[in-house]
Amino acid sequence: MSGPALRLALEIDGDGAHPAAWRRAAHSPDHLLSPRRVARVAAAAENAGFTLLTLDDGALPPGAAPDVVGRIGAVERAAFLAASTSVIGIAPVVPLTYAEPFHVSSQLASLDHISVGRAGWVVSEEVRPGSGLRLGASGRRRGRGPRPRVT
Repeated sequence: MSGPALRLALEIDGDGAHPAAWRRAAHSPDHLLSPRRVARVAAAAENAGFTLLTLDDGALPPGAAPDVVGRIGAVERAAFLAASTSVIGIAPVVPLTYAEPFHVSSQLASLDHISVGRAGWVVSEEVRPGSGLRLGASGRRRGRGPRPRVT
């Protein structure tokens, strides 16, 4: 009896979900964002049989002071991984709250081309309060007041 195949995805950002997880890592904090480390983690996931890698992104860096924060964009990291892997799918998280649809579509089309059809997309929304201000959005619509909240 054969059933559907098991599909596993892996988020490869940072050293863990806790903001201070880097303190327990076997490497120094400056190696966290290095291309060599990202490629090594992706190769290990691909060899272990994972189906998909996800890469988180957002307008604001993850974590809060005094923890180490920083991140290279998810689409840029996905493009790097597409060139350094051969089988595993790659799906960056791309928030659409303040992004232009044309830019997102062209980035994802380029990623799909580079990865030879292994690209995916995790749609998300920027929900942190300071995100819009960092990107130059005031939250006001040309004198008409703030946008109504859709629930």
